[in-house]
Formats: sequence, C-alpha cells, structure tokens
Amino acid sequence: MIRFSLDEIKKSKATSELNFINRGIEKESLRVDSSGKISQKSHPKGLGSALTNPFITTDFSEALMELVTPTFNSAAECLKFLSDLHVFVNQNLEEESLWPLSMPCSIDSENEIPIGEYGASNQGMMKTIYRRGLSNRYGSMMQAIAGIHYNFSFSDNFLKILADSCSEEITELKNEVYLGIARNFRRYGWLYLLLYGSSPIASKSFAKDRPHDLDNFNSEDLYKTNATSLRMGDLGYISHAQDSLNISYNSLEEYSSDLKSALKTTYQDYKGLGEFKDGERIQLNDSIIQIENEYYSTIRPKRVCPSGERPINILNDQGIDYLELRCIDLNPNSFIGITEKQIFFLDLLILYCFFTESPEIQEDESKELFKNHKIIVNEGRNTDATIKTPNGDRQVKKEAIRILEEMNEIASFMDKEVFKGGNIWTETLDEQKKIMEDYDLSLSGSLLKEIENSGLTFQEYGMNISHSHKKEMSDLAKDNEEYFAEKAKESLIEAKKIEEDHQISFEDYLKDFLNKIS
Repeated sequence: MIRFSLDEIKKSKATSELNFINRGIEKESLRVDSSGKISQKSHPKGLGSALTNPFITTDFSEALMELVTPTFNSAAECLKFLSDLHVFVNQNLEEESLWPLSMPCSIDSENEIPIGEYGASNQGMMKTIYRRGLSNRYGSMMQAIAGIHYNFSFSDNFLKILADSCSEEITELKNEVYLGIARNFRRYGWLYLLLYGSSPIASKSFAKDRPHDLDNFNSEDLYKTNATSLRMGDLGYISHAQDSLNISYNSLEEYSSDLKSALKTTYQDYKGLGEFKDGERIQLNDSIIQIENEYYSTIRPKRVCPSGERPINILNDQGIDYLELRCIDLNPNSFIGITEKQIFFLDLLILYCFFTESPEIQEDESKELFKNHKIIVNEGRNTDATIKTPNGDRQVKKEAIRILEEMNEIASFMDKEVFKGGNIWTETLDEQKKIMEDYDLSLSGSLLKEIENSGLTFQEYGMNISHSHKKEMSDLAKDNEEYFAEKAKESLIEAKKIEEDHQISFEDYLKDFLNKIS
C-alpha cells in the first residue's frame, strides 16, 4: 500500500505541482415557475440541446437543470465560469428561476415531475428510458433532489514525480492514490456533511406516502432537529437494493468486479416491474443497477467516457483519472450553490485523505462506516452523538476536532509552500473550528435557524432566496454570453445530425450496449 507523507512531498519536486489541482463542478437545480411550482416547460431552446451541450444539460427531470464546468486549476476561475453560466441560463429562463436548495420545492404529485427528454436518437432514448427506470425503482420525488458533484484530480506531473520516486508505473500509482483517497473519504467524508450539509428540512409533500421518522417543523414542513443532510439519508439518494453491494475500493480489479456484478445481477423487485408496460420500455434492464451511473456513493473513481462506451470498460482499460465527490448539498447563500472556501475545505479534506494511511476496508468496517454515515446525516449536530472509529466509540465533536487539528499542518503547507501568499487555507480551517464550538454556525444549523426566525415555510423561504438570486444574476455582467450562445446553437445542430444519422433499432442498440461489458 503506497503512502506519501507530507514531509516526503515537501522534499520532492512535487510541491509546486499542487498549484495545478484540477477542479470541475456539476451543479443541479430545479427550474420553478413564478409561483414556486416545478416547471412544466421543456428545456429552454436558447440553452441548446440537453443531449449535446457540454455545459448545460438536464439530470433526471426536464426541470432539473445541470450546469457543467470544464476543469480548472484555479478554484476562483472554476467558480467564475459557473457564475457566468448561471447568468446566461438566467437570461433564458424568462418568468422562471432556479430553486436554491437541495430538497425540492413543494410538489403535490410525482406526476408533476417531467422526466428528461433527449430526442428520438438511440443515445437520447437510452437517457430517457434510464430515467424512467429510476422513476419506477425509486419514485420521481427522490430524483427531484438537487446537489453538486465536485471533480478532483492531481496534475499528471505531480503523480509522475511520485511514480518516479518509488519506481511505480504511473497508471498503477494513480489507481492506488485515488482509491486510497476514496477509502479514507468513506472514513472521514462525514466531516464535510457535518459542516456543510444543508438539507435538514423538507416540505411535507416530499415525504408524502413514504415511511419516515421526521418531526413536524411547522404545519407545512418536516425536519430532524440535529440533521445535517437528509439528501444523503434514507429519504434521499439511497437505494436499499444497493445496501448489500459493499462495492470494494481496495483495488481497481475488486471495484470493477463488484460493479460488474451489480450490473449483471437481477434484482427480484425490479424483475417484478418488468422491462415493458403497455408496449413501452420502462427500464433498461432488471439488474441491481441499470448502468454505472446508478451506483450511489459519496465518492466514485472516474474517467471521461466516450459516448456509447461503458465507463466500467474504460476505467478498467485506462485507469482512474479523477474522483467525483457526490455529497455536496446546494449552499443557498450562493446563487451558484457553492463557495470558494467550501472548495478549499473539500480540497483540504481530500489532501488529508491522501496523506493519512488508508488500509483496505473489509466488510465489518464497511458496515460500521455505513452506520456512521447515517448517524451524521440524521443526528450529526447532537452534541452527544457518537460514531465508531478504529480507537473505539468517539463523540462526533471530539473526533471532528481531532481531524481538523491534524489538518493544520496541511493548511499551513498549502498557504506557505504551495500558494506562497495569503492564508486562505488556514482561514478556511479556522472557520470550521468555530463551527465545532457552535453548531448553529454550520450550514444545516444556520439554515434551520434562519427559516425558524423568518416565520416562513420551507417553500416561502426557498422562493424568497430564489427571487433574490435571480435579481442578483440579472444585475451581473454577461461575460461569456456569446460563447455560451454559440455552444447552444452548435449543440442543436449536433443533436439534429445524430437524429438524422441512420440508426439501428433501439432494442438492438440497447442489447449491444448492455453486452459491451468486458
């Protein structure tokens, strides 16, 4: 098991390469109309084709917009691109706005949640039917939740220097480094949810006809007093079919083998649904997961995958290229849903996972980590809450403070020896330490307090923020407007070309795709 200490990095030529961390963001938001209802309109044509626009697409629902940045070395530049993208989108929304919270606006019925449409091409039909499958398996309400995926990777030169220092082949080293981080993120990622989780409350409509143990916040809303992120709990992105998967991060071979098994193994409940209803295909297959994207985890090893190829094959053949962190709730204090300090803390946490020893996770530990995760999302801000650690049961607060203290050296190193100017890493860490003294300063704590003090319902609060964000975006300069408009036009032309190309029948296309797993 390869591990690099902070001292080893300091002595190597790799230090300056930490200036070139690659960062990318995928941010989801529901479109809502002026009365706060989920949009029933099609994806705005001015934003191009959801199938082919590289920056603006949709996730599960036609109303669930997804904005995607390229990768940047600078956190500020990444957020500026995301901000410009939001300003452009805002121009094309007319009377609509973007819902600013992870938990959805009040939705009376799942029938109000339109499934994403991507045209009549086989690629487009694949995306739509996959989403039908999600709706039939989990319900559309769960799929209306929004969040952010944060994509992180070291520069290839950083990893090459490390590979040369220990005579490792670079692809193998990358796999080991990223899987080591992923294992530790399973161990310590709860700290991010404790500090930045921001979905402790939801409209009663969200839990309608679903079993839950939430309390009444007011006549319209449900919450848990000490919750951090209901989005990441039993009412959120959770799959009981996947509970027993225990997909291994101990090696790429094990990860791929476990994922392949989930893609190939029939799940009886999904078999019971059938693949067709009234002659229409309602899911891609009856496996535990239809395709790789259906695997829900707080972190996933990834590689960019060409259209029509299987991610599991590309990952196996070419190795891991980056990590996708999927545990980020929308921060309502920013119209782009995330702040620069959040990114620096995420990076600090990832670096902590990199520098800390990361032994393999066996089944017993995996079960304990799963329990820890549930404790944090449901009871994280309870000062008496405890989680299991290698050193026995520990109070959440004490364990969080211990980890934050151990991050001091990394933050100082990034400020003084990597960035060589300012104290943003240390200041970010100091802010987290203040939260440990007063949980009301956490995003979940401050959100509940703000809604309570305002006397508003979750729906009213969300619409106030939504309108405020819309006005803020309307007042900003329209940087990159022409570039985004051109990309939107190009995407419409590209989507039309795909539809006009000769295509085999969808069933043959699907069969070929499903059989591609090597």
